[in-house]
Amino acid sequence: MLKIVLSLVLVASAASAEVVYIKAGRLIVDASQAPIAPGAVVISDGMITASGPNVTPPASARQIDLSAYTVMPSLIDAHIHLGGGAPREAQIPSPALSALKAAPGMAYALESGVAAVRVLGSGDFVDVALRNAIDDGTIPGPHVLPAGHALSIIGGHGDRTLMPYTVSLADLYTPANGFVSSPADAEKAVQLQIKYGARVIKLMASGGVGSPLDFPGDANLSFEEMRVACEQAHMHHIKVAAHAENLRSILDAMKAGVDSIEHGSELDQEAVDYMKAHHVIYVPTVNVVDTYEQARSTASEVSKVKARNLAKSHFASFALALKNDVTMAAGSDNGYRPGGATVYDEVVTDVKYGMDPRKALQAATTEAAALLGFNKLGTLAPGMEGDLVAVQGDPLTDIQSLKRVRFVVFQGKIIRDSTR
Repeated sequence: MLKIVLSLVLVASAASAEVVYIKAGRLIVDASQAPIAPGAVVISDGMITASGPNVTPPASARQIDLSAYTVMPSLIDAHIHLGGGAPREAQIPSPALSALKAAPGMAYALESGVAAVRVLGSGDFVDVALRNAIDDGTIPGPHVLPAGHALSIIGGHGDRTLMPYTVSLADLYTPANGFVSSPADAEKAVQLQIKYGARVIKLMASGGVGSPLDFPGDANLSFEEMRVACEQAHMHHIKVAAHAENLRSILDAMKAGVDSIEHGSELDQEAVDYMKAHHVIYVPTVNVVDTYEQARSTASEVSKVKARNLAKSHFASFALALKNDVTMAAGSDNGYRPGGATVYDEVVTDVKYGMDPRKALQAATTEAAALLGFNKLGTLAPGMEGDLVAVQGDPLTDIQSLKRVRFVVFQGKIIRDSTR
């Protein structure tokens, strides 16, 4: 009897699955391949079942005409943080309030045509909570790969606390909160991040721009602390990303075993050769540096000065990586506040500083999907998840057309329609 009931449920589910046929004026199935003009995509029950130049619409399919647009895979952001808007309260928001403030940013990412994000460090496991709420349908948002707390030294890039020493900080500076003072702390910190839901580990190998107590030229975590952290994460089949601005920290992090270098503002030939030989992915976050350079940032004056000094080597490092064909994934380093910059801005800025448009799209689709481990994202081939965007224009000849997103589909559902 149970088998009969289950069979009926499965038949009913299959019968109710929506089939969508999307006609494209220009179709980019895979950013590494030439576009198809015209083309079409069929999505059934949230998954792509057909795509290409000669696709016949299924008899019962809902047909969507996007023949005036370029249809392409939704983009993936390999480096974000959680935005909360301008806080009205003087104190640091509670974990519950932080999650409520970050939730609109996740909806904004989805509406912008972002299929997945990697959150590289947040407090109180808010990123894990958001991932879980999105996955169970409580709130809208893209796929989320959470890091929990980034691992940092006290006074390093992960330390934003400016309270005086007279205040007891014993409950703050713990491995559970990502603070590390020894290899043993690093091992425990990784274990705790994973225990509470992290699916990538973030290391603060160097100082940075946004932190109030250090500088990009400072080394933070030691080589041995990073080596132990990488070993522990890899035992759980979890990748490690390293915030690393200066050359010493970049080399130490790579030799410790990280899977990606974030920012990488002081590369040399040894560093790019090591990246290529050991398959370390470079996430250059060019747009956020350009934002500082073009005086568009609302950060503190101290951060602006640090960023402008960093820019002198950052763009040169990006150019060196391009010249050596280093594998890159696109990451915006943005907080995804509604109306703000996204990974689409990162791709446009990558092209501004010399990257070929096709390579830039690959960095935000197939390369980012591979880095994050989302093997059903990044292309519009049969068997992949039904996530796509339609943009006005051809991004392979005019990268600015990426800023003209007109239609968004996620898991076969229409998220945004601005074609009318």
